Amino acid sequence: MREQGSGHILQVTSMATGSSGGVASVGLYGAGKAALDAMSESLAMEVDPFGIAVTVVQPGGYETGLFTQGTTVTDENAAYAPLRARLAEMWSASYDADPHRAAPVVMEVVDMAGPPRRVILGGVAYDQVRELDRARAEEQAKWEHLSRAAD
Repeated sequence: MREQGSGHILQVTSMATGSSGGVASVGLYGAGKAALDAMSESLAMEVDPFGIAVTVVQPGGYETGLFTQGTTVTDENAAYAPLRARLAEMWSASYDADPHRAAPVVMEVVDMAGPPRRVILGGVAYDQVRELDRARAEEQAKWEHLSRAAD
């Protein structure tokens, strides 16, 4: 790609990597995706002078069986029962889209002359990320005085 002066790298992370910093019960998964997200940002800066684009694709929930098929079953720890109940309620209310709906969007991004640095896949995911961004901005503003006091 460097030699030809063009190219486009897509990195698939998760809608939860940027704003929330993670989601309970899938911390290791989220940490790996967040690391890829951060590395992709750096990579984008490094390869841009060579005409190479990097797009971080941040999908929301899709009906792929990721968290239901092939997962490790462990003995439950009673100390986590309230968390498990809360997560079960949260996940049961989640919306998992048809992955076939995402494919044309990804292909559109691939074919763009000036692709986005990042794209959130799914309307529900987009709304959730915007809300997480808003909450994070409010939290930062609340403690701005502490940040500025550290100079």
